[in-house]
Amino acid sequence: MKTRALLNLRRYVVDEVLEYENRYALYPEKTDEEDVLKSVVWIFKEQKVIGVAIVRDIVKEMEETNSIQGMLVGGTRYTPAAKKYARITRVELVEGGYASFDLFGHELVPQHTIAEESEVQLVLSHYGMEKRQLPRILRDDPAARVLGAKVEQVIRIERASPTAGSIYYYRLVVDAPS
Repeated sequence: MKTRALLNLRRYVVDEVLEYENRYALYPEKTDEEDVLKSVVWIFKEQKVIGVAIVRDIVKEMEETNSIQGMLVGGTRYTPAAKKYARITRVELVEGGYASFDLFGHELVPQHTIAEESEVQLVLSHYGMEKRQLPRILRDDPAARVLGAKVEQVIRIERASPTAGSIYYYRLVVDAPS
């Protein structure tokens, strides 16, 4: 299941998959330092247009399960109201036909990870710069989307160098200009 692999890449643990009439439901968790972060993931069996009512339903389930974020997978199209409400309520909308291959498994794609805040502060203090001065990567970039990167997070890119071994590059996640 592609969604399970995506969640594993984001360091979530999925214990069970529940099946309903029109969707599957997952409740992945991950440990972040001392906190346990919970999510709600709905995967629709058939691709469909997703409206704001469905986003409200998953937000209600997020509140009931004390989850910090949600994910809807399987929409052919998302209405503008659904996109706006999803952004406000921390629900990620994933198109039904998202990549069926492991993006980071390709030889030309370097390893990307979301950098810890302590690592970012160390790099910024070393170079005497501010976060906003980092090179940017769009939130809609395929690698950022796979990682589930949020605006203002920093992505660390690790590239192999024949002379220096491994080299790290840092990119600040930003929204696309409107």
